[in-house]
Amino acid sequence: MLLSRRAAGLLCVSILAAGMAGCATEQASVRFRYVVDPVKGLPPGMKVITIEPASLGETTNPKWSELSVSIMQKLVNESRDVFGTDIVVSDRRDAQVTFDTADLEAAGMATGNSQPGSGGQLLGAQGTILSTINVKIDRKIGKQRTLSNLFVAGGGGKRRGAGAVDIDTKEVETVTRSFIVQTEFKLLDTSNNRVWDHYAPPLYRSTDRTKASPIFGSSKTEAELTPEDQVIAPMVQRGARAFISRLMPCRIDVEAFVVSSTNGDCADGVRLLRAEAYESALNSFRAAISSDRWDHQAAFGAGVACEALGRCSEALEYYRQACAGQESPKYQEARDRMKTYGDRVRE
Repeated sequence: MLLSRRAAGLLCVSILAAGMAGCATEQASVRFRYVVDPVKGLPPGMKVITIEPASLGETTNPKWSELSVSIMQKLVNESRDVFGTDIVVSDRRDAQVTFDTADLEAAGMATGNSQPGSGGQLLGAQGTILSTINVKIDRKIGKQRTLSNLFVAGGGGKRRGAGAVDIDTKEVETVTRSFIVQTEFKLLDTSNNRVWDHYAPPLYRSTDRTKASPIFGSSKTEAELTPEDQVIAPMVQRGARAFISRLMPCRIDVEAFVVSSTNGDCADGVRLLRAEAYESALNSFRAAISSDRWDHQAAFGAGVACEALGRCSEALEYYRQACAGQESPKYQEARDRMKTYGDRVRE
């Protein structure tokens, strides 16, 4: 690829301008929490429960069977210790739980042919939580071009003539991983072997991709991405928390990373978010949106400010506006969080 000196200069100016535009944005990591009340609570008289290992999909690592127990037990114990929920998680071995295949099929947590069982037996507890987890990971190898050589010829240059810029590029490999996590939860009332509550959240999705430097970059491998467990665990926990919150008070911890657009009002809003001045931040984001209704960064920032202020219906509308402006997993997660918890936030 051959560029004139003037074209090379324009290229450098373009890169510099892009860098200056990036510097005009603001960033904020916002953290807050609130409490949500249950949908229906626990069955009358249920004081002790057990949590069974999760049933797993064919492509799911077996370790998630027991890890899901730890996640849900922590959430139940938190509700008991922080909010006084009158519930204890008993060790399932101490509670002498026995469920045969027919029992699990009756609860909708297993498939296949089986003979009629004798019925679940639960001694020392009045209920048990059953769950399924299905994790699918799709890996794809992609290509990306990167600058491999740059030669600028001076007045005495011999390559392609004086005053020319010679640019070579090469193709390097990148890796993209797409995660889909499907969860399902049921609380079984073992006094009558009936399902008290059933919750199947929407599919949780996440995508990450290696990215080579556009200048003298090299091929990237999956080892350079976030470890799989660190991607899967938050999605499993999202499903478990949403289910447990249907049965008992639950704390929701929110951590939102907000980046402004180049709009000055939006940048002001992000700075005010950093200072936890949420009402003033909301006014700045609204001013930015009035200038550009498709400013999804401002819409997302307004949603975060509203959620921090406890104005959940407004937050949901702003998150929906952000999603309409750009398809972003971050925006979609915030929208879904408000759809799940918005009408149950404790004042």
